[in-house]
Amino acid sequence: MMNMHGAVMAADKDLTIFRYSDSVPFAIMVDPTSRLEWEDIVLRYQSKNSINSRISFQHCAEDFAAYLTDFINREGQTVVDDECDKRVICVGYDNKTMFPLAAILTMQGNENGIRMQADLHKIDLENPVFHLYLGNCANIRILFGGMCDGLKDELVQLCVNELGDVLGNSEVATELLSRYYDDFSNRFDKIQNDPQVTSAISDFTIKDMVAMAENLVDTESLQQLGRDGYHSSTTCEIGIVAMAEGFKWIKHSLYGA
Repeated sequence: MMNMHGAVMAADKDLTIFRYSDSVPFAIMVDPTSRLEWEDIVLRYQSKNSINSRISFQHCAEDFAAYLTDFINREGQTVVDDECDKRVICVGYDNKTMFPLAAILTMQGNENGIRMQADLHKIDLENPVFHLYLGNCANIRILFGGMCDGLKDELVQLCVNELGDVLGNSEVATELLSRYYDDFSNRFDKIQNDPQVTSAISDFTIKDMVAMAENLVDTESLQQLGRDGYHSSTTCEIGIVAMAEGFKWIKHSLYGA
């Protein structure tokens, strides 16, 4: 999550959050369900030394996206299929803004390989808060605004059943509503998003966001305990990106932080 004070990343799995360097305020967070060897990928990218603190954040994100696209496409179609629709978050600052930025890289694949859809999000007076979840985070989304995909599907199916009864044809109802699924999804999220929550988080300090992020990840782990063979784990990694400090580890079990 991000506000005007900086950005906080938290995960219940090691090797999910990475920093680029001590001197460049640029961090990477990956989907914990990805099967790629992310530590090796990031280490290879760091060795290129292709970005520095003098270039824009957008250029940094685009450079990493180009590197990642080339890497995955060289791995073959099976990897492309496995990673399709997964997302990577780049977080940082550049020399033109006082507030943090995030780039959401979505992997879109087909038989010709994978390409990256990049969406840039910036914190400013009109948009003081930004948050995003990767992996299986159905319960966090409900707690923090937004509806889980399973519940959306149940509501859409309910609409299909009701419309099917009215029309006397469930197949026609399914086809009609499938065209507007994304619109339904966005409207459901908008209904759940609480402006008071956003207002409160905009005033959070980095310490407040760290505490909230850790509590949300721990809550998700407890909610998933015992489901589909899932084993609960507490928050393993927490990293922050702030203008003055750059990237700093708050918690990192691999290094005893």
